[in-house]
Amino acid sequence: MCSSITFKCVISLDIIAKHASDLTSSAVRATAIKTVTTLLEEDKTHAVLRSLLPSLGNLIHDKSEKVRLAVVEMLLFVKKIRGMKYYHIVDPQNLLSRLADEGRGRNNPTGPVAIGLSELLSNSFFPVGKNKTMSDIINRTLRLLTDNPGAAVTFYRNAGTQLGVNSISKLIAALMRCLCMLIVQDKKMNCEDISNLSIVMADDEIDSAKVPPNTALMATIAESIMILWGSIEADLKYEQNESAADILMEVFSGNVLTEVYSHFESKTVDGLEDVKLAECSRACVAILDCAGKMKEAEIEGLRAHVIGELAKATDMPPEKRTRMNFSPNMALLCEWGMTEDVAQCLSNSILNYFSLENLDGKSNLSKKRKLRGKKAAAKDELPQLDIETSLGILGNILKGSFPASLSARNSIIKSETACTAISTALQSARTAADTIIKSQQADESEVSITKIKHIGNAIECYGRLLIHKEAMRGEVPMRLSQEAKELLSWVTDNIIPSMMKSVAVEEENSLSKLDISAISGIGSPMTCDDPPRRKSNRRSARESDVSFLSSDQATSNTLPGASKHTSSGSAVSISSASSVLSTFAEWLSISGAESFLLIHISKWCQVLGATDNIKTRESLLGSLFHVALRSLKDDRDATVFKELLLHLKDVDPGTKEKEIIMESLSIITSLRDEQIATQALATIIYVTRSIIVQAGESDGAEFLDMVGPGMKEVLLSILNNKRSSLLLAKCLLNEPKVSSVRECLVKEMRANSPMSDALEAVVRDLSGEKVVTDGESEEETEVEEKPPIIPEQAEAAKISALLSQPEAGVVVA
Repeated sequence: MCSSITFKCVISLDIIAKHASDLTSSAVRATAIKTVTTLLEEDKTHAVLRSLLPSLGNLIHDKSEKVRLAVVEMLLFVKKIRGMKYYHIVDPQNLLSRLADEGRGRNNPTGPVAIGLSELLSNSFFPVGKNKTMSDIINRTLRLLTDNPGAAVTFYRNAGTQLGVNSISKLIAALMRCLCMLIVQDKKMNCEDISNLSIVMADDEIDSAKVPPNTALMATIAESIMILWGSIEADLKYEQNESAADILMEVFSGNVLTEVYSHFESKTVDGLEDVKLAECSRACVAILDCAGKMKEAEIEGLRAHVIGELAKATDMPPEKRTRMNFSPNMALLCEWGMTEDVAQCLSNSILNYFSLENLDGKSNLSKKRKLRGKKAAAKDELPQLDIETSLGILGNILKGSFPASLSARNSIIKSETACTAISTALQSARTAADTIIKSQQADESEVSITKIKHIGNAIECYGRLLIHKEAMRGEVPMRLSQEAKELLSWVTDNIIPSMMKSVAVEEENSLSKLDISAISGIGSPMTCDDPPRRKSNRRSARESDVSFLSSDQATSNTLPGASKHTSSGSAVSISSASSVLSTFAEWLSISGAESFLLIHISKWCQVLGATDNIKTRESLLGSLFHVALRSLKDDRDATVFKELLLHLKDVDPGTKEKEIIMESLSIITSLRDEQIATQALATIIYVTRSIIVQAGESDGAEFLDMVGPGMKEVLLSILNNKRSSLLLAKCLLNEPKVSSVRECLVKEMRANSPMSDALEAVVRDLSGEKVVTDGESEEETEVEEKPPIIPEQAEAAKISALLSQPEAGVVVA
């Protein structure tokens, strides 16, 4: 038996020394760790492995999740072994860093690694035992939140898997006491009244922890409370958890939440620097979310306070108002049964702004009406809001994945009255856009760029509302509603012709001379993860769309000046098209391609070749490429991609456009699925051949110059990349050997591509340079194979036929 154990230990040494550090395979590294865990089941191996296990500690930060999970499972097993300590293998600082990293980027904050680490460190975050007092819990909580807030937040996201409902309630109460303690200290420093907060904590608890007030720490505590409460919200409704609910009510009822919210809310209007302002906003959002989990009658004065803040918004200076986020206020009111009041408030503001009498951008609200709004607010009725505040609130509700946004969105869509009111109001932006375009064509009138920006915002909100309405139906796959089809047809039949007419007719105010840098789409992460997705890889966490609706309230839609004017018809057309593009790029990420959608968007590509203005093209090119890549990746549909490339031939790209082209193509060629990359490259070959055939013979012209400057940039991006040039060469094997395009592309590969051994072999094959082996005659090597059928050409012909046909049943708005 002894020799058997010794033999196992020898094997374990080899595993640790070699396989656990294998850089070529994550599967080998994970298997090595699992084998070590299996060896640890034998008690007699512990003496040998105890000194060797620390060499595995660095694998806790392995880039592969399955390797990290294997290490965590090993640590959990070690934790059960008497005489061995898991923190001797991976020190606590690295464990906390790993837990924090699991909550960032593409990692899953509620995945198996984060859950395992939370279990491993549960006693550190929430010590249990008869001798543990509330002061001990508060001290431990404050220390961990101060030292590593990221790790603490990730732990709280997974607390439901480690702790019971009662324990989590106690932890929430402890965190709330910590928050109140810090606010009390902050108020004492400013000589403010603390009587309403000190009732939450005993005097010995206030004095037990000496942590200076810190806005970032307080915001993290507030967010942690929100996360923990959300994890047990459903469980609190059961009778067996009544005691847990009582623990929370004891701490949160009364005017405590109102006092805490008021403390942070007052700081947001004091002209703080951006970082501290963001921290106070985080705290306010978290507190209002917690308030939404309670009944309105249980919280004294919060409803009146929230509505009062909305009433003050109209009188705020514009620069201060843009820094405020009022969507959590409206979300709370929706939670408290005021959904229809919220919808009426927002829709009235939008309808008033886009009314025909208000096309000059001036508000027609009289002072008397504003005073009535303030008086109504005093009676807990919602006030009249300005357009920027209303669209900001609605935009955050419609595009946010935050729980409060999701709840408010569901409440609005489920209420037919509320949804109809908001939908009707948002459609008035389309009417305003049509009116401006017609007036521009008649008398070259001008409209402020601020109003044009608001038109773009409203149209995008309308598109998102349509998407969420379809998602709420629960039908898979989702289908474009009649309203969505009308929106697409409106752009195709009204907006695009207006843009093309501007190019063809207007000289001084033409699209080619229009600078719309102030209203061009703003890149913003749109995390609409709520609707059901048809595929698990529908959306990458790091992808972003071009959108007028930015999640950054402080910096979104910044204009050079409210008095600046531009050619209004053209600018409205561009803002409308960009907004609809942004919306339906989101649709593709959720539901996938529909022929109706792709046919319409394909027609919009013609604008690219019709203008020489870089700013105009930049405003559309990014969105068009996003739609094209999305339909390629998720549905393997090259319709938009082909049309986009065909119209790039007349585009002389600027620096930003070159970056868009290069980045878009690199996304395609870096995909693991080579079939998608191959389809994209076959489409590029098809477009190149079509352009060459259309151009005819050009004596003395270089091949890359014949395809046009835009397509030249596309081809160079492919040729200059090692992987994409190899894939392109393989695609050319399907081209007829007599093809001039094939011959020219092979020459360009030799001139521009990094020649690897694999590429060199394919290029020789393309060039007919056969290598004759011993015993093989040259004649035997010259047997010509029949060129295979190129399916991409047949598909492209089919798509071209579809594009040339008028759509049946298209309703023009």
